[in-house]
Amino acid sequence: MRTPSGCDLRLHLLGDWFLTVGVGHSDTPEPIELPSGPQHLVALLALQGRCARTQAAATLWPDCRDEVAAARLRAILWRLRHRHAGVPPLLEIGDTSLALASEVAVDVHRFRASAELLIHDPYGRDEGGEDAAAAVLQSSELLPGWYDDWVLAARERLQYLRLSALDALASCRRLQRRDHEALQAARAATSIEPLHESAHRTIVRTHLDNGDIVEAVNHYEKFRAMLDRELGLPPSELFTELVQPYLASVGGGTRIAPTR
Repeated sequence: MRTPSGCDLRLHLLGDWFLTVGVGHSDTPEPIELPSGPQHLVALLALQGRCARTQAAATLWPDCRDEVAAARLRAILWRLRHRHAGVPPLLEIGDTSLALASEVAVDVHRFRASAELLIHDPYGRDEGGEDAAAAVLQSSELLPGWYDDWVLAARERLQYLRLSALDALASCRRLQRRDHEALQAARAATSIEPLHESAHRTIVRTHLDNGDIVEAVNHYEKFRAMLDRELGLPPSELFTELVQPYLASVGGGTRIAPTR
């Protein structure tokens, strides 16, 4: 089953599940409504790639007997074929395996490629660096409100990938003196993992580069207090040595109230 030529199918999994189809040069793609079961199957294949029917059934219904899970899978495939006849084929269905149709553009695939590009080439020597940065900065959480084990695992992997890409982007933008973008990327990283020290160091370094000593020390002190409260640990020696020359002049090494 293949998507007819001229159809532009786009699947969005970052944020709410959303599928659209555009025909020819139409500027207004139409949403495709699917029930929960087909949504889950399409999302699974988009995230995991081609897999055996038995694997797909066991992943989608882990608490069911094999024969029950297989029957549910057959019902979903029948529904996609017959009840949604107006929908361009979304799947490539083999005798023993299933895959998402190769023509379906998936936002997660674009995000992964963008994140990998930033991690391996943060200075944008390859084409598409600016687009990759925008894709990672603007990315949303994978399928919020879905709590299947396979979704949770994929969400965690994507969050770690985004964190690494944001780290690389923040460090690169600071060295390029694109300070606003450096702070934007580093703060996005701390929103994913509030105790991620390298992002906090980039924020402090960026403030120091600009001569914002008070802001730099305040940020360090807030991170130090949070780390002590959550884990009972101090910041790394590298971080402490970074701000040590400024502690006495700003506040004598004591906790400083946040600036407005």
